[in-house]
Amino acid sequence: MPDLSQMKTLILTSELGSLAAAARVLGISSAAVSKQLTRLEEELGLQLLLRSTRRLELTEVGMNYCLQCRRVLEEVETASALISQIKAVPTGSLKVVSGRHFAASCIVPHMKEFLLRYPNIELNLELAERIPDLNAEGVDLLIGMSISATGDAIQKSIATTSYSLCASPGYLEQFGVPEKPADLKNHRYITHSMRKPDNELLFQGKEAVTITPYIRVNDAETMLNFALEGLGIVKLHHYVVKKHLEQGALQELLTSYRNSDVPIYVAYPRRRFIASKVRCFIDFITEIMNR
Repeated sequence: MPDLSQMKTLILTSELGSLAAAARVLGISSAAVSKQLTRLEEELGLQLLLRSTRRLELTEVGMNYCLQCRRVLEEVETASALISQIKAVPTGSLKVVSGRHFAASCIVPHMKEFLLRYPNIELNLELAERIPDLNAEGVDLLIGMSISATGDAIQKSIATTSYSLCASPGYLEQFGVPEKPADLKNHRYITHSMRKPDNELLFQGKEAVTITPYIRVNDAETMLNFALEGLGIVKLHHYVVKKHLEQGALQELLTSYRNSDVPIYVAYPRRRFIASKVRCFIDFITEIMNR
């Protein structure tokens, strides 16, 4: 079976057009180059090159074989790069964009441990209620969102959560407790402006209610604070409101209509390989969540 060195010699000779030129690049004699090519043809049982006193040219079958050799060598280089990446120590600047509440729960409390484990990583963490253009903004990782990333980013679910519809006892005392989804039309609804559409609530069984928002805001923490102040009804991830529900500061509504769980995503730019710094961050956060 032909080896990789013979394939490389064939490609180089075809590109340069002479044994002498290929020999100079390879640092061997012209005779050694000729011997490699002759052995390759003998092993294949095919003539790959047309030799003349002035120039070497590929035969038709030689052209096709040379093309396949290029592909083989590219795959070998890809595999070598992958192994090098796996062995590499994670290093460099890591730009992460995360939702505020997800970061507060799963990122911020554990970053000392992460940075002790990977001291060569420089963390750039942005807490934001937005979906960035990962490529245009140089973002390595978007994490903790339930809204899909844009463009051709690679996106995976790392956990699930559910939405809770809730309001403060004071608000419900003033405006009443909705008994069915249609009752929400008579209530003050606080929505997140990133949601598309931001004026529609979808319930179990695909029942949808369109409601004119009382307040639009682009920050889940502000939505929570508005609800605690009794300004209206909000729909937030259950882990965001769980503590306030347990303490009685908020009351969950229409629980029998609650939808099934929704995914929490991690997204990163589409690359041939995932950088080791990105992979180790995803693995670390997944480890934290599994604890």
